[in-house]
Amino acid sequence: MQNKVVVPGKVDKVNNKKFKIKKEKGNEQEVSVEIADDGDYVVEKLSIDGLPATMSDGNPIRWINNFAIKKNGQYINQKFFVTLPAVGNSRVIIFDGNGNPYYYTGAVINNTIELTDGDPAVGNWP
Repeated sequence: MQNKVVVPGKVDKVNNKKFKIKKEKGNEQEVSVEIADDGDYVVEKLSIDGLPATMSDGNPIRWINNFAIKKNGQYINQKFFVTLPAVGNSRVIIFDGNGNPYYYTGAVINNTIELTDGDPAVGNWP
């Protein structure tokens, strides 16, 4: 299980709904988050250390970024959008708040995915 370590200074707040989460390590990439509803959110960049290296089917995972979105001190459970770097033909992988990586099954439109779990990590394969 991943130990959630906050990496300070890696989140730019654009407005009350939009945030840019910068990379920390070499393979990571910046992602943008837009929350559907206006509000008072805290977005934290989390370390990718301790995230699994492979899926249960043996496919390797390249983690793009890891972050958390909170409102009133709790992880949100509401619609938000994550814009990823170009995903091409790779499969998007999400690490959910329960500690399980899974292949994202929703639509990827203009490199943007829709999520509701405020504690995701996002990666891809291959």
